[in-house]
Amino acid sequence: MKNLGVKNLRARKQRVTEQLRQEEYSELPTTKRLIASCRSDVAAARLTLSSNRTLSDAQRNQLWLLVDSREWFIRMVAKDYSAELERIDRELETELMR
Repeated sequence: MKNLGVKNLRARKQRVTEQLRQEEYSELPTTKRLIASCRSDVAAARLTLSSNRTLSDAQRNQLWLLVDSREWFIRMVAKDYSAELERIDRELETELMR
C-alpha cells in the first residue's frame, strides 16, 4: 500500500515537471485561480490607490508592493501577460463605473 502512494507521488511529480518544462502550467486550474486572484488583488489595490486620498505613505507603499508582486507573478506564469493586464484594466473600468 505504501509503495502505491510513493509511485503516485512520483508520477505526479513527473507530470508536473513535464508540464513546467512544456510551459503548460499556465493551463492548470490552480494556476488559473491564482492568476485570477492576483488580477483581483491588483484591481482592488489600484482602485484604493486612485480613490483613497487619506492613505499614509506606508499604506500607499504596501499597496504598490502588492501590485508589483502580483504583476510579477502574473508575468511569470501567464501565457499572455498583456492580455492579463487588459483584463485588470477592464475590471477596474467596471468598478469605476459602479
